[in-house]
Parts: sequence; structure tokens; C-alpha cells
Amino acid sequence: MSETGNEVIEIREVFKHFGPVAAVDGVSIGIRRGEFFSLLGPSGCGKTTLLRMLAGFEHPTSGEILIDGQSMTNVPANRRPTNMVFQSYAIFPHLNVEENVGYGLRNRKLGKEEMRAGVAAALDLVKLGGYGKRAAHQLSGGQRQRVALARALVCRPKVLLLDEPLGALDKKLREEMQVELRQLQRNVGITFVFVTHDQEEALTLSDRIAVMSLGKVLQIARADDLYERPNCREVAEFIGNMNLFEGKVAAATGANVTVDTAAGQLVAEADTQLATGAPVYIAVRPEKMTLSTKRPEQGQNALKGRIIAETYLGDRRQYLLATAAQEKPVTVSQQISGIETKAPSEGDVWVSWRPELARLLTS
Repeated sequence: MSETGNEVIEIREVFKHFGPVAAVDGVSIGIRRGEFFSLLGPSGCGKTTLLRMLAGFEHPTSGEILIDGQSMTNVPANRRPTNMVFQSYAIFPHLNVEENVGYGLRNRKLGKEEMRAGVAAALDLVKLGGYGKRAAHQLSGGQRQRVALARALVCRPKVLLLDEPLGALDKKLREEMQVELRQLQRNVGITFVFVTHDQEEALTLSDRIAVMSLGKVLQIARADDLYERPNCREVAEFIGNMNLFEGKVAAATGANVTVDTAAGQLVAEADTQLATGAPVYIAVRPEKMTLSTKRPEQGQNALKGRIIAETYLGDRRQYLLATAAQEKPVTVSQQISGIETKAPSEGDVWVSWRPELARLLTS
């Protein structure tokens, strides 16, 4: 959670019902001033509904939202210290770039020179200096997105809300815009609240991420903590690839816990005390595993299997292994560097991993 006194946004026990359905189900989040904060989850998890409540386009059924210490309960969307960037850009087709960006300044009673200077500064921020007179239809997808960002930033909101703003771009342009968006946020120092269903995008951009499912927040953490230390099976499976081995606690020795699974006894480190017989999952990332044609040394978790699929991904190879114990294939990822060590396509292989590289999950 956020540091006390450093939150620009406080979401307190917010519910949003559409009929009998709780689109947002008791969410509490503190978002820090100047933070790039992402709401991540699959379609229908409640992330966009939560963003729309921050913007004032929807209102909570119950609970409270505060921005800079002020309750937003009776504050209409146009009076909130927020601005929003949509996936569709929402560029006015009849206005040129300069007119689009300056649209939000019209009601501020600024002089022409002051308004012109504000628009020019916003366009420079998004690397569109000199594009002011260009018509909307003359812009590429990436340029339209930059115009939408400039229009949202020109009024200097305390919070910028971004609803999957890169979703309509192709992969290469999307990756380029991710870098630019992160740099832009650092330059302006405004709090960004970003909605996405793309795990890699959230990991790349965010200071912290809230993973949502069925209207609830499952975990809030930094990108590296989410990836390395998920707090439940659902987060573990949603963030990247994860191999899961279901079982029950057989014994605990120090930090290590031995688990009885269909694949035999496996060992993992645990953060908390667990009772014998407690149901758990051992979670292991594909890149933490090692492939070998020989049985691994004592002290490592090991499974025998057969490679059923192989994918070349440029910097690494990914293998799917069928094992006698697991219904779902085990995924193993091996980095390609220097002399390539390709796994055999026929015969048995062993997959192994050290206990400290696994994560023990209780739910």
C-alpha cells in the first residue's frame, strides 16, 4: 500500500454494482503522487469501471474516492483535477493539431499568446513541435496518440487517466510509445493511472501494479515483486508463464517445505509456517528450470519427461514437456547465448530446479 501522507488518490472500499453484478467489489487503493500506477487484469475485471469512477463518468454505489484529500463524491467530471486519454484517441476530425490540443484551454480565459505558448509547450512535450497546422486526417496512429496526450496534458491535471491508450497501435509502434510514455511521465511528474490487459506493458511502464479479477484487487506490488513473488495462484498464472504443482505439505525443515505432489516429493522455500497436510501449490517460472539428458544432482527438484513441442523465440527457446505425473505440459525456457545448447528432440530428458527458485502458494 501507499506511504501515509503521500497519496494523491485514495480509493476507499469502493463498490460499483450494475444490477446484481459487482463490477468493482470493495476496492481500496492508495496511489502516490507522481507515480505511474497500472490497473491490470483480463476483460471484465473492473479496471476500466474503476478508471471511469476516478474520472467522474461513473459513480460508486458505495465507498469514497478522494483526490488530493478532497472527496470526489459530488464533483462532476469537468471539475475534477483529472484528464483522460482513450484508446480511440477521440481526436476532433474537423480541427487541426493545434486546435485539438488547445481545446481544453478554451474555457480558461487565457490570452491568445498565453494559449499559443501552452499549446506549443504541450506539442514539444510529445515531440510534435511544428505539427500544429497539420490536419487530423494527415496524422499516423502514433501521431494521433501523441496529440491526444498533448491535449490531456496541456491543462496540467494532477492525475492523468489512460484507458488502454496504446491498444490500437501495431507491436513495434506500441513498444516505441511505451518508452516515450514512461519518459513523458517522468518529465512532467504527473500521476498516471494506466489501464491495460497486457502484462508485459504493465511490467514495462509501472512503478506499481494492481492486479484485478472479478472486481477485486488480488495484489498491489512493484513489477519485480509481482513477477517473482505472486501472492496467489491467479496472479502467478496471469503474470507471465508459470508451472504449478499441486500438493499437500509433508514436512517443514527450516525455510524449506517438502510437498507431496503427483510428481513425487518436491521442495520449495516458504515465507510462513504451514501445517502438515495443508494444500499448496509449488510455482516455478520456465526460465528457472534446467533441461538435461542426465538425472540431476541430489538436492534439486527433478522430473523426467519428453519434449513434445519447441518454439524458437530469438533470444531463447521454449519447450513443452509431457510428464507422467502432470496432465498439463511443463514449460521450460532456455536462453540462447554463445554456443547454443539445444535440447534433444527424442528420448527422455530431465527438468530440474533448485528449491529457492520456486514459490510456495497457499491459494
